[in-house]
Amino acid sequence: MQAKWKKSKSLKPKVILDKIDSLVTVSNGTTSYSSFEFHDAKTALESMINFPLVARDLDKNKLISSAIREVANNKPSDPRIFIDQISTNIREVLEKRNNQYFLLTSISISNIGVRFIKLNDCVIKFYKSSFPRKFKGRDSLIKNKRNCSEIESLGYTKVVIELSAKSEEMAAAQALRILDLFRSMLNLFSNNISEYIGNEWNPINKIRLGEFHTVHDSTGKVYADMFWFDPSYSVASVYVSNNIPIILKNVKFIITNLEKSGRRYKSILTDGLLRYVRSFDENNQNVAVMRAWGALETIAAPNETNCDSVTRRCSFLYEEHEYHKQILEHLREYRNRNVHAGEESKKAKNHGFQIQRYFKGLLLFHISNVGYFSDIEEANKFLDLPADKSSLLKRQKLLKRAFSFRGYDA
Repeated sequence: MQAKWKKSKSLKPKVILDKIDSLVTVSNGTTSYSSFEFHDAKTALESMINFPLVARDLDKNKLISSAIREVANNKPSDPRIFIDQISTNIREVLEKRNNQYFLLTSISISNIGVRFIKLNDCVIKFYKSSFPRKFKGRDSLIKNKRNCSEIESLGYTKVVIELSAKSEEMAAAQALRILDLFRSMLNLFSNNISEYIGNEWNPINKIRLGEFHTVHDSTGKVYADMFWFDPSYSVASVYVSNNIPIILKNVKFIITNLEKSGRRYKSILTDGLLRYVRSFDENNQNVAVMRAWGALETIAAPNETNCDSVTRRCSFLYEEHEYHKQILEHLREYRNRNVHAGEESKKAKNHGFQIQRYFKGLLLFHISNVGYFSDIEEANKFLDLPADKSSLLKRQKLLKRAFSFRGYDA
């Protein structure tokens, strides 16, 4: 649970801490800040810290503000003391006991086909008509905050996510991440594979979030301060399909194999799925393409800077590997160009559909081969093999020769 400064010669936290020292005043035990520059400095400080994975759902701004208050008397500030205080604050939050929370929202699908599904220690429950009566205060809170008569997206399935967390803030972050993970799997098998007629500004994802999200305690009471909405929300057509049982079967297959894949392998695949679903929630298709390529890179070349890895490994999955490699190279070039928002938006959406197909193929390769490879690096080494038969035969011949040379039984 140790926070660390990022290792970069260009990042100098001492400079920022010295600036904060000049802006902080302690009087009678009260800490005050002068100048708008304090907020700029605090934001810069956050970007210099590598927070541990267990702290991903914590409020980083609160952690830093608390650390500033607690070391305010130690001037000049020492980066080592400050980062240790951040780590202490993280431990204190995580040592708190868990409480039960519920997040209420909705998704744009008419029927899930099941009453609930379990995912990552959370229970996601689905309701067709209305939320359980237990959850009081949601309706009035939405009306007061948004001054609107329509408080639920028409036709959307209501969703209640039950989970344990250290605080309502952490519960909200965890619950939405779990729901996005579930949506990513649904959209893998629900999204169109292409679009010849349609609105180029509509997101590719068929199953999107509702407009309003609320958090409730174990009794069902709403947290008034934990209400939020998506300002870029646009109504999605409610998704209706006769293939829901098949879609759910595929989703459960992914969930089961993710659990078998190992901690780090699962983390990388999960990150890719989250990036995938969030990219195709975008209205701006040029932004969606850039973010979707990032999702592809997350799985095809985790923590790598080799630009050729993505196209080589994805194309290996196809019989016409050279053709698909060229399509992928073209997508990479398009993604790397600075495309002005609003220009070529129709083309951008078509490129988004192409990236989606490659992402789905790559994800399902890893999911289907869980247990065969020890980790994602070994799987990617397999995808680095030459795709043509003659090259593979030469590789096989060399390996047999190596076995013989070393005196091993083939």
